[in-house]
Amino acid sequence: MNREQKLRNLILGRYTSLRQFAMEADIPYSTLMTLLSRDIGGASFDIVIKICQKLEVDPLEFYL
Repeated sequence: MNREQKLRNLILGRYTSLRQFAMEADIPYSTLMTLLSRDIGGASFDIVIKICQKLEVDPLEFYL
């Protein structure tokens, strides 16, 4: 399972949809979808931190 799949599974395990998560995390839905369809490594640091804080996970989990 790659990083993007892992992140998608974490989000959908806690929220009813990706759109709901984006709204609650205060990030654009289009940004989240781009991040999940391409590479989390290309995302801005601020966005990754917002996502990880909302999911209560360590950002390093996606880079190890």
